[in-house]
Amino acid sequence: MVATHVHPDGDAIGALVAMKLILDRLAKKVDLYAQDPCPPELEFLPHVRDIRSKPLESVDYEVAVLVDCGDFERVGDELAEFIKARAPFLINIDHHIPDKTFGNIYWVEPSASSTCEMLFDLCMGLSLAPGADLASALYTGILTDTGSFRYTNTNRRVFEMVSFLVQMGADPAFIATQVYESATPENLKLLAQVLSTAEFHDGSRIVTAELPRSMLPASSSSYMNSETFINHLRTVKSADLVILFRELSNGLIHVSMRSRAGIDVARLARRHGGGGHRQAAACRIAGTIQSVRSMFIDEAIGYIN
Repeated sequence: MVATHVHPDGDAIGALVAMKLILDRLAKKVDLYAQDPCPPELEFLPHVRDIRSKPLESVDYEVAVLVDCGDFERVGDELAEFIKARAPFLINIDHHIPDKTFGNIYWVEPSASSTCEMLFDLCMGLSLAPGADLASALYTGILTDTGSFRYTNTNRRVFEMVSFLVQMGADPAFIATQVYESATPENLKLLAQVLSTAEFHDGSRIVTAELPRSMLPASSSSYMNSETFINHLRTVKSADLVILFRELSNGLIHVSMRSRAGIDVARLARRHGGGGHRQAAACRIAGTIQSVRSMFIDEAIGYIN
């Protein structure tokens, strides 16, 4: 079985699909898992419809491969329990800075731009030239985790890799259209509501916005359509740190953060049991969206000063 983290993003789905295609080439039988649905903009990738959200109780797996999971718990409670009970050998492939290691085989490269970059290296190490489907999956993961090649994890090697993937059949214009130009009218309405909550703090160095559950009925949208909303906050020139507070259904507030160079938001997220990258991290905090927002903004102001 191959699984990825809750609320999967482009790198998670790209790595999930890529890992299946690699294992298919090695004549392995593979089932794909993600607790939460694939974001609509990634449904163009192959095998997305094969992703299961709940474990097959009739199957015992020889190996579980977790891709893009900074911590074992990030796979979700039900899948985590299933893996512990039914998958005797665990392989962890990831590029996040972890709190603790896990897996019988533990391959983590924090310097990699994405998990898909690591799977590109795996293909090269196995002498597997990517076909168009595999090239597209890897390109998508690299594209999204580098913010369309805008983040500081973009370097010469990233461009060398994606150039090769284009030669192998990845279509940059098609992929960019699917990923960035596939919003629904409902999604745009929800984004408008979220941006209307934007506030500026500490001389506009910190920009925040919120997504309470009360916004959802009016827009007929869902949380899986809101993963990229934080990227609109980071377009503010003065912003060193941007934060999006999303109210979940279980009494927790999902706190997403993005920062400019020099501000390690992963360390801030770890204070609250979260994690991620130096410039992109998240955590979940119990409370109302108003109380968490007030508390966390005060902490963030102290953190960056």
